Amino acid sequence: MNEDIIRIEELIKILKKRWKMIVSITIISTIFSVFMSFYMISPKYEASTKVFIGKENSKDARYSDNDVNMYQKLLKTYVEVISTNNLVEKAIDKEGLDITSEEVLKGLTVAPRADTQILEIKYISEDRILAKDVVDSITDEFIESSTELIPNGDVKIIDKVKIPERPVSPNKKMNIAIAFLLGLMISVGLSFLLDAMNNTLKTKEELERILGLPVIGTIPNELA
Repeated sequence: MNEDIIRIEELIKILKKRWKMIVSITIISTIFSVFMSFYMISPKYEASTKVFIGKENSKDARYSDNDVNMYQKLLKTYVEVISTNNLVEKAIDKEGLDITSEEVLKGLTVAPRADTQILEIKYISEDRILAKDVVDSITDEFIESSTELIPNGDVKIIDKVKIPERPVSPNKKMNIAIAFLLGLMISVGLSFLLDAMNNTLKTKEELERILGLPVIGTIPNELA
């Protein structure tokens, strides 16, 4: 128990000895993160819409379990259709958007909502207006193309796309918090590493612990 207490005291001494280095590294790391998050990393905006995949309007608008299962499975096919270079290229050409289909596909996410007949289309861009325009154009082109693929299918927009107001990245608060913790962990670890590399004995207690013998006397610093 006493040995554990001594070791804890030694660790505290190491941290106290190098507290300036610990504080400096932590502050520098945090300031660097603030600078990067606010001034270097461009904000990105996400525009999104939701579409419902179902039956074409008819007298019999009821859904059986088989119908629901079929349309839920159909969503996976539609995901692949929307994510094709051909559909994206047609969409941006019709709207005259100044962007390539390859660039669009990098920021495009198409995913079905679990256990529903709803498909969500998202696009992330540094230009918030372009983000909305891309989602609009792709959704319109998809609705037009879907009637050719599934003649009796019906695709409806249930959540219109809007111009995003706030960026989804970077997450400034999280970045700063992570930088602070990393700086603190690295500086503390470095303190212990530097101490471990120092082979000199600092106290008579360390010498007694290593030799297993009591120290008879010590020479004061003034006489050393």
